[in-house]
Amino acid sequence: MPGLPLAQWWSVALDGPVSVGPVTDGPRVYVALTSAHLTARDAKDGHEIWRHQRVVTAPMVTDGHLLFVASSDAVEALQGDTGRTAWTLPRVTPVAPLRASGDWLIVTTETELLAVRAATGEVVWRKPAGGVKLAPVVDGDRVYAGAADGRVLALSLKDGSVVWERFLPGGVTALAAHRERLYAGAGDKRLYCLDTAKKGQEKWSFPLGAQAIGRLAVDDERVYVASLDNVVRALDRHSGNQHWHLGMRQRPALGVDVAGHVVFVSGRSTDLPLLYAHDGRASGALPLPGEAPGNVAPSVSGTAEGTIVYVVTGDLTDEWKLVKFAPAGETALVPFAAAQPPGVPYLTDPTLAPVGKALGLFLLGDPPIVPLSSIDWPVVLRDPPLAPFTTLPGVMLRPLSPKLPVRPGGSGPGD
Repeated sequence: MPGLPLAQWWSVALDGPVSVGPVTDGPRVYVALTSAHLTARDAKDGHEIWRHQRVVTAPMVTDGHLLFVASSDAVEALQGDTGRTAWTLPRVTPVAPLRASGDWLIVTTETELLAVRAATGEVVWRKPAGGVKLAPVVDGDRVYAGAADGRVLALSLKDGSVVWERFLPGGVTALAAHRERLYAGAGDKRLYCLDTAKKGQEKWSFPLGAQAIGRLAVDDERVYVASLDNVVRALDRHSGNQHWHLGMRQRPALGVDVAGHVVFVSGRSTDLPLLYAHDGRASGALPLPGEAPGNVAPSVSGTAEGTIVYVVTGDLTDEWKLVKFAPAGETALVPFAAAQPPGVPYLTDPTLAPVGKALGLFLLGDPPIVPLSSIDWPVVLRDPPLAPFTTLPGVMLRPLSPKLPVRPGGSGPGD
């Protein structure tokens, strides 16, 4: 079952625009600001854990307790809980998002791919691979890279040796891999499926009508792709048959993610559209407190607790925020003072006040003194009207019966 519906758990203000992020390792979420600051936030309530001055130049990635950062002309591994440097790889300038997988960190520069030991920063191998701007992908013991000139490289993760190489028309625009299948969007407006176990043999290709853009998403049944004509498609992972397609109101420039049997469509928008993975029907949208920027993709991850989503907003109003969405089954942990809207009723201890204020329908104590001329004659004494006894603040009481009680010694309410 999908880990939905999702609810906003918290929203925290950021100091300014975000250049990179968000990424999460579970207990924490990280964002890099254009003000040259890198900040770590607690996943429970969004409060800041640490902040360091860093000029982050490429999308970050986490693996276990380490955060990998491309900063100026170096790659750093930072300890997630403190932000302290675990190791530094100098004189390396990444031009594509970093990729972490198991014990490996894959770094892409202008001219080569580097495989680095994630725990120590040791460079195990280098491979010439100019023109690669997309994040490499790892599947099993292979790493795959797609270049702007159309080259698709399959390299051994162990030593960087070339396992096979293919060319796709017009360059590679999107890339994903899953269970011995490599999916690549190409400049000829087609999505290709290559059999990685058979030296990149083409299994099928599908005409998209426009170039594939942003992130591809893959599960065991389908591959999901967004294209420049504002269409999101789901294709059969094995045959390439189209399961469904849907035109979007906004361009899905950042591509798609899949988690909890739901497809998340990312782009510049004031909401995050959700589609059912099996048929493409709209599954609603996550309302955002501002406009998501067109260059910072959300973080979408499936966890044991359900689907967790982090989104940065503020592009339209310049009021930047980091927002967390999580399964709505548990109470969201937010600061009490930040509860919205004001006046939301909470079950708390009642306010200490004269009981006459709480029970406004009853006359307690001496009646107010008024001039006799203002009193209607004859004076008639009546019982106060019976109303639901629910006006004590913070107390839930059942309503009284509307039927008047029988007085002792009488035969009915009118006696």
